[in-house]
Amino acid sequence: MQTPAEQYEQLVGEEDKVVFGIQTCEHCVTLLLDNLYRTGEAQNQDTYTEILKIIHEVEQRLRREWLELKIKKAVLAHQMQQKGDV
Repeated sequence: MQTPAEQYEQLVGEEDKVVFGIQTCEHCVTLLLDNLYRTGEAQNQDTYTEILKIIHEVEQRLRREWLELKIKKAVLAHQMQQKGDV
């Protein structure tokens, strides 16, 4: 069984991946909106909207995962502090 410190480190790695995913979603949204602005492709607006909504859903899921990871990290940090591991 892992110690709280080892569990915390594992969560930090997971958090890094989730944050990178969020940043990727944000970057994709920016690129798509910029492309829509530059091209003004009104005929493809529905497609852009659908894609942007899907990316938004993925980003929201990742943000929920990130929140759950932060909660777990806070609990583990408290446990480590109580044991004097910090």
